[in-house]
Amino acid sequence: MRPQHLGLIPDGNRRWAREHGLEVWQGHERGVRVLEDFLHWCLEEDIPEVTVYTLSLENLERRPQEELRHLYRLMNSCLRRLEGDRTLHEEEVRVRVVGRLHRLPDFLLSGARRVMEATRHYRRRHLNFLIAYGGQDELLSCVRRLLSSRPARLTRQVLERYLWVRRPLDMLIRTGKEYRLSNFLLYQAAYAELFFVDKYWPDFTREDLRRCLEEFERRQRRMGG
Repeated sequence: MRPQHLGLIPDGNRRWAREHGLEVWQGHERGVRVLEDFLHWCLEEDIPEVTVYTLSLENLERRPQEELRHLYRLMNSCLRRLEGDRTLHEEEVRVRVVGRLHRLPDFLLSGARRVMEATRHYRRRHLNFLIAYGGQDELLSCVRRLLSSRPARLTRQVLERYLWVRRPLDMLIRTGKEYRLSNFLLYQAAYAELFFVDKYWPDFTREDLRRCLEEFERRQRRMGG
């Protein structure tokens, strides 16, 4: 059975660039190309929802401004290509950009709004980009909205209505030779099957995805039982 919701932490662009004697922005550029391929692979594999950890709140605070400017331009170019991607429209993919978007530059915010508007009526598939995002920050926002709304009875179902990404993760892939969640969809990942790929994101291939999906199908999901 295919995962209904796949999460991705595409880590390792900077280290890949350094090991190849390239500038950091060139690693990010290669990473964006692989990401766009990955999104199409997921469509071909019939995965209904994909969530990509694009830029964390910690990245905003710790990365050099020059690197962030390159990232913003690459993200904007990616969103503009997706806005006009015929396959995404044929497959009825709704694109959402989620996070503290007010912290993004105006041109990137405008690009995010355009692709969301262009796909807002689609319901068949979903693609979420987490930008200026942190899982703990999402939960804090969720609690604040709950306190403001004052529900008569607090249940898990009520809480989940306030999450930025509602569907639980079935599967999480992380590259970059790191083995942690890094504040990614902490609530939604409660029972996700975790896959840590021992290579940098720019080297990720279609075969890597297939191997992860085949392993996912072999695992017995107990969901805490």
